[in-house]
Amino acid sequence: MEYILTLAYTVVFIIILWKVPFFRAEGLSKKTVSAIFILKILAGICMSLIYTYYYKDRATADIFKYFDDSKVMFDALFKKPLDYLSMMTGIGNDSKYFSDHYYKLMNNWFRVYESNIYNESHTIIRFNAFVRLFSFGYYNVHTVFICFLSLTGLVGLYKTAINSIRNKNKELLFGIFLLPSVLFWGSGVMKEGMLFFAMGMMIYHFARITVKFNLISLFWIIVTLILMFFTKFYVFIIAVPILISHLWVSKSNGKFILLKYLTVFSLYIIAGLEIHHIIPGFDALNILVTKQRDFIGLAKFMNSGSLINITVLTPDLWSFIREAPQAFYITMFRPFIFEANSVLILMAALENLLILVILILSIVFIDFRQVNKSIFYICLFAVVSMYVLTGLITPVMGAMVRYKVPALPFLMIMLIMMIDKDKLIKKLPFINSSVKI
Repeated sequence: MEYILTLAYTVVFIIILWKVPFFRAEGLSKKTVSAIFILKILAGICMSLIYTYYYKDRATADIFKYFDDSKVMFDALFKKPLDYLSMMTGIGNDSKYFSDHYYKLMNNWFRVYESNIYNESHTIIRFNAFVRLFSFGYYNVHTVFICFLSLTGLVGLYKTAINSIRNKNKELLFGIFLLPSVLFWGSGVMKEGMLFFAMGMMIYHFARITVKFNLISLFWIIVTLILMFFTKFYVFIIAVPILISHLWVSKSNGKFILLKYLTVFSLYIIAGLEIHHIIPGFDALNILVTKQRDFIGLAKFMNSGSLINITVLTPDLWSFIREAPQAFYITMFRPFIFEANSVLILMAALENLLILVILILSIVFIDFRQVNKSIFYICLFAVVSMYVLTGLITPVMGAMVRYKVPALPFLMIMLIMMIDKDKLIKKLPFINSSVKI
């Protein structure tokens, strides 16, 4: 029955891909987008097999633990449907009644280390509780749904990038859809798939609304920002100043773009450092220090096999500034090949080598005149912000590999944009014949 349902929903979504014009773009045909969708589903199924037969502890596997918890919420639909509705919407569910009857029966609704930041696990549990309406409890149906959401967001990102990068369709297809970590982690029943959907659709509609205002795009921007807030709060925090900067650039004369981005980010950081005077208890530096401490404590408690040494932060700005370069370096280049102690870490290490080669090519064969400066700085500030924050907080290699995945499409767009393709082919003609760039 699981095979039949998985195949049936795959066919339904492929029909949508063929019929809806949104999924068509330069270099992205019906057959291409359908092939990518099927590849993502296979990657998602592969992930479920790895976590079934290789990492066998279902209680600690993110793809299964939130899926399993969602059954508690979903079962309320048949006994007390209003309880199900309340838990799905989050309206009126913060009470001892819901805690005793539902949330305490879940293993992951409450965090080991609670804080005043929204628990993002609630979002993926609710997503699974909703998809159970269609899946009848079969896991791989959820894989098909998350792959469609993830693909939709990535298509939005591709359509935005292709307008600024000409004659590099195949490179963008690989960089946005087929980079191993993006393909793998973005295809499992995890928060990354939802985040790709939110980021891609937000960027696509924000680019449209800066050209011509329309209510539909405004609606999508609001919805996706809310989804980002509840899915990956740190990505939401990073997205806000980037959107403000891009809006300023798009509505001005296009000069001093870097200065405008730096101005917005500087004011944004200052506001973030002072926000605890307005919202008591929301001290940004203390929150990050506590997050790092709790992450280190949890990693040691779980006896993580990929624990790395990072400097313990203190709640002062200089501590963060001092450690930022190292944090970026760790996230950008690790894990190294010799650090690979598992199949997934090895995959990430090989991917880092590939990205390093592309980075070198983009520097050697750069032509900054062909670069769309605003799009370039969107990608640059997104990558640097996500990488620094990830490196500062995350002491576990396996978690770091996942947490930097949302930044990878932006990194690839930036590097692909920088490369002078004609100069590269002229200097390295074998690339054109063997790799078919």
